[in-house]
Amino acid sequence: MAEHLRIELDDHRFHSPRLGRPVLVFEVTSKVTDDLFLLVPRRRIVAILNGILARAQQKTADFDFDLYGYYFLSNHLHLLIGVEELVDKSLVLEWVNREIARRINKYHGRSGQLLIPNHAIQVTTEAHALERLRYLMGQATAQLKSRHPADDVFACSNPAHLRGEAPAGVFVHANGVEEQLTVRIDRLPGLGGLTPKAHRALMWQLADDIAAEHRPRRKKAGLPVPDPEAARHVDPWTRPKERDRSPAPVVHGPPEHHAQWHEVHAALREAYTEAHIAYWQWLADPTLPLIPFPPGTIPPSHARKALALGPRAG
Repeated sequence: MAEHLRIELDDHRFHSPRLGRPVLVFEVTSKVTDDLFLLVPRRRIVAILNGILARAQQKTADFDFDLYGYYFLSNHLHLLIGVEELVDKSLVLEWVNREIARRINKYHGRSGQLLIPNHAIQVTTEAHALERLRYLMGQATAQLKSRHPADDVFACSNPAHLRGEAPAGVFVHANGVEEQLTVRIDRLPGLGGLTPKAHRALMWQLADDIAAEHRPRRKKAGLPVPDPEAARHVDPWTRPKERDRSPAPVVHGPPEHHAQWHEVHAALREAYTEAHIAYWQWLADPTLPLIPFPPGTIPPSHARKALALGPRAG
């Protein structure tokens, strides 16, 4: 029961420049079901995805979170976020993934599950947070879909980081009214003291390094300079030719933080399993006692392995 236990390392919090409070930083990855290219960067899809994130940022009465960076490739997404508590991460991701599924399914005329939550990995140092932002910024460049992160056409935070352009989107309300919104990109912990000019220079340095890193790969493969616009015309019902993915680490941090995570997880596992059993027994019989879940975890009602979004599409 504890094999999908979500935990946090509470002593690895960072000061949020926007919130002015300590936050936990996570890199989140969610895959499109069957690896289909349903998030292909057609202009309307890009607007929908940006609009959902912008609307999520408006819902501060329900949750508030930092958004340091994001990238929607055709068959998966990456978010780099900061939250005050573990349960806040769960609530944000459930709302965002649900709204993406509703709107992208409607766009494609399909039904069923769209996104499969893959993993949310805590980032435990400011240096690793910057490294993860660099990783997000270089998604299309690393796949040789663009020459430079500044050229990307996918829904992503690169325009804000590199040009100061807030990504524009549209959110369609239940009454059919379309609201034009922009996504706010927050400063990473540790970068709040930089001037706008210095921050922009740092982001360009990251982007230029990404382009320089992958240019030799493209030339060695004998590929021409990629046309980013070509990504818009990919058939959304296709899949990638290769699906090799490296195993996800338990945290993004130095080796000692990996060891710490395993120690904490082992200590919490037994207590969580006991509380988990009591929780499900209580659902069947509310007269039975509940056992508190250990600190640094969230109960199974908020730790779903996958969102219940209806039957899986064939």
